[in-house]
Amino acid sequence: PLVAMREKQYEMNQKLKIIRPYLLIFLFSSNFLFGQEFSINVLWDKADNIPISYATIKGLENYAISNEDGVFEFQKTERKITIQSVVYETLEIDYEFLKANDTIFMKPLTYELDEVVISKDGLYTQMLKTVLTDYALETHKEKFFLRAVIRKNNELYKIVDFSGIIEKQALFDTKSKPMPKKNYKVQIENIRKVGIEDRDIDFRLFSFEEFLTNIIRIAFNKDEFNITYESTTNRVSKRITLEPKDKEKIKMQGFYILNDDNTFKEADVVYHNKNAEFEKLGKSKYRTVFSNWKSNFERNSQTDKLQLSKATLKGKTEVYEESESYDFDWNYIYYTIPVNDKTEVKNNTNLNKDMFDLKGEYNQEYWKNHEILTLTKEMQEFINKINASGKNSDFRTKTNIN
Repeated sequence: PLVAMREKQYEMNQKLKIIRPYLLIFLFSSNFLFGQEFSINVLWDKADNIPISYATIKGLENYAISNEDGVFEFQKTERKITIQSVVYETLEIDYEFLKANDTIFMKPLTYELDEVVISKDGLYTQMLKTVLTDYALETHKEKFFLRAVIRKNNELYKIVDFSGIIEKQALFDTKSKPMPKKNYKVQIENIRKVGIEDRDIDFRLFSFEEFLTNIIRIAFNKDEFNITYESTTNRVSKRITLEPKDKEKIKMQGFYILNDDNTFKEADVVYHNKNAEFEKLGKSKYRTVFSNWKSNFERNSQTDKLQLSKATLKGKTEVYEESESYDFDWNYIYYTIPVNDKTEVKNNTNLNKDMFDLKGEYNQEYWKNHEILTLTKEMQEFINKINASGKNSDFRTKTNIN
């Protein structure tokens, strides 16, 4: 019993280390000063004893996302609150439950091999066919929020946040409905960024065009992969897993989480190759040894088509310059909300430019009050450090995260 008590105390201490800084920030936030009531909570995976990042928390009028530490802030509501993350059981709670519980536990879904005998690629083929019938292959718009974070040798190096509106001519590129060359219009409305400049050794962020292309690269050549099928014990959810037949040749694998109509609500693709070939860039050489892109889809209730709702793209790139070597870890988090009105999207963005080099309006009050891209304690400390340095920068908005 004593050991169990100590383990329980350790678990609570770990969660308090995460949530305490946010409680202090909350007490002095503009929201508090204006009398609006908010709750700050942390989402936790009790089985693995880790925070749950990038889960969606929704009310009828409110929308929030848990950050890298599992922390989220939610405004008081009388409506039911839904907490969702694809590999966890959905929670439906009320605001009073949030106020009474600092930590919200979520239960992971458990999958097991499907006992139903399915043809070699039958369900996978059925799933891909739904792209033509159920996904947004026509013009559609979304409100978006995007964060890109770069670490150099495990230390924060660059952060940039965007909010705006995107118009897509098509979600996917298909044979019967090819994606236009100019598929995207991106209207950036708000931007904030902070970073370290190092002209001798730097790391380029993806452009919007590259990022948007990467997060929809989710189809496999089924002949090169072994396909297995799993279901949850209650048959509510199914999973398709693809592993390469020749692991020396093919360094990718992936899985899909399916809805009950065989459409996919999540696609998850992993590339891992520690012996990847180097590419040259000036006096340097580099190689990407790991990347993982995960995309989630939700049905737009007004169009009845599935659209991208959330995506993450992360990886590790090794850079070598003469006798020095550097590890760059990059992480992108992207959220969208359907826009169904006829508002014109004005493309004010160079879609092929490094994201960190983009300029745009910075609205301090906007970033203080929104609930989507909340900062972690580590990010806030990094921002304070850069702001305190007083160094001049080519980036006029470099130190505008307060």
